[in-house]
Amino acid sequence: MPVRMHVELVYDPGCPNVARAREVLATALRANGVPAVWAEWRTDDPALPKYAEGLGSPTILVNGNDVAPGPHPWAPREAADAPRARVYVDERGRRTGVPPTSQVTAAVLRALSPDVG
Repeated sequence: MPVRMHVELVYDPGCPNVARAREVLATALRANGVPAVWAEWRTDDPALPKYAEGLGSPTILVNGNDVAPGPHPWAPREAADAPRARVYVDERGRRTGVPPTSQVTAAVLRALSPDVG
């Protein structure tokens, strides 16, 4: 049975961390033998899916799941709100503007694993 993987990058226009998020995403995908291909959504795009509304920037989703799930430190986005940067914690406990490669890799590996449920 072929594995289906849908990867998405959601970001605010002008986000200073988008280029690095793309690098992390490409690295994690290629390291696991997955083509470095994903969909990108700008938060100001009228076609932005409902499930991606209100996410901080940048957010990486694998099969609809946030690679760094958990409570987020911001309130729901209002139409007039400014863009919001997301903060992640790396393997050494330092704050960073992109999800650590290890978290993206773990999400990719979960998506590659057979669902035996």
